[in-house]
Amino acid sequence: MDEPETVGFIDVGTNSVHLLVVEFHNDSMGTPIYQDKEVVRLGESLYRDGRLDKAAIDKCSLVVSKFSQMSRGLGASKVYAYGTCACREADNRNELLEAIRKEGLDVRVIPGLEEARLISMGVFGPTGPRERTLEIDIGGGSTEIILRQGEENLFLDSLDMGAVRYSYGLGVDTTVPVSDRDYDALRRHVDLASFRAVRAVRDLGFDRAVGSSGTMINLAEMCAARRGGDSSYFTHDELVKLMSEILPMTSQQRADIPKINRNRVDIIVAGGAIAEELMHLFGIERIEISERGLKQGMHIEYLLRRGYTNFDVKESSVRGLANRCQYDRGHAERVRELSLALFDGMRELGLHRMGDDLRGLLGYAALLHDIGEFISYTKHHVHSYTIILNSYMLGFDYRELRAMALMAKFHHKKFPNRYDRLFRDLEEAETDDILRCAMILKTANVMDRHRNGAVKEIRLSVSLGDLVVEIVPQEGTDVSMEIWRLGAMSEEFSAVFELCLSPVLEVGRSF
Repeated sequence: MDEPETVGFIDVGTNSVHLLVVEFHNDSMGTPIYQDKEVVRLGESLYRDGRLDKAAIDKCSLVVSKFSQMSRGLGASKVYAYGTCACREADNRNELLEAIRKEGLDVRVIPGLEEARLISMGVFGPTGPRERTLEIDIGGGSTEIILRQGEENLFLDSLDMGAVRYSYGLGVDTTVPVSDRDYDALRRHVDLASFRAVRAVRDLGFDRAVGSSGTMINLAEMCAARRGGDSSYFTHDELVKLMSEILPMTSQQRADIPKINRNRVDIIVAGGAIAEELMHLFGIERIEISERGLKQGMHIEYLLRRGYTNFDVKESSVRGLANRCQYDRGHAERVRELSLALFDGMRELGLHRMGDDLRGLLGYAALLHDIGEFISYTKHHVHSYTIILNSYMLGFDYRELRAMALMAKFHHKKFPNRYDRLFRDLEEAETDDILRCAMILKTANVMDRHRNGAVKEIRLSVSLGDLVVEIVPQEGTDVSMEIWRLGAMSEEFSAVFELCLSPVLEVGRSF
């Protein structure tokens, strides 16, 4: 791709219309620069009355038109719109498509299996997950079931069940308290719609489960609010308890549930029934949550159609975010190089046993550690933490984003211990690994504190309980300040690695 360009992607869903605007840089797969969503409820009239009503058509065409205009206003040279379940099923879908066409945009209506494939691409990226992973995407009108490992989709299906379809198409009023009998009826519909997919996935087996879409995200947020933890997952037991409390409530009462999306108070019972029963049928105790989906799949499909093949997804995502934050590339590259040199050298000396996965995360954190300066140098380490944690970079799961964010946060100012509140949801071993990487990053950053590449090379050895860091400077540079600062942080270093840091100038040189 010779010149950077901006492209808009619009997902015309059964419940909501989603917008993603991506800016494509030469050294990345593209960086999201804007996202938006508007609830239009195409499926409400469709599943209640069998047709899309005029109000839904008018609202949907207006939203799509506005999203297209917003994309153009952000510099988009192209805007693509895909229609999913409601557009596939409605007898009068041409009325909707024509209304949108009058606003200057064509909508491509995609089959259910194509929707599943694009969701798989969006959630997992083009290279896919290493483990055999089951993906469940509960939409307004359909639920996509995906089994993927690496680049291969082992199983794809699009099931006729969704939160809006079941709320308005099965005769169960989900705006009032729902009886156990009616809730069981919803779950039986899930059984009937999914039995072939469940049997196929069980036969193939899976190692990990991931959920996406607004329903899954909101269920995770509500479960997290109850436990006081993060919303990157929820368990089957948590969901069962949550649903048992929701069922006796009216829509108005549900609006007071902590973290519930108020646009979902009438459809959360049906969405929860689908999620709960599928977790039961597949034998899922814990499901991770992805913020990505169809629109990100449209983004990747766009790259593939144009012959893009350099899918180092994580590196591309990191570079894209760094570019957006106008990072100091020379300093970031130097800190990454020094961080990895420290990591490798200390591993060779037997000072840690961290693997290459953490090595990679450390390298990415080094590239991103100062991006908070985009907001303000003051507390830039805190801003870096916030940006990374909430970046939703393609290729990374939540735990990886959190690990990198913590490494970046603690490269500057006071260093924490393992009892810091930010580690409360982590296992002790994971906390210790993040602290080790953060200390390595902090050490590397000190070695380029003047951002002039003064340190050319480092050599590591252990002597009398100290980690000796021999500094080889660039010709004609003074590294006395760097050596002094490294010595000053020896106590912090010792608290993490149980040996003191002893920086020395290369043998044979003098200040």
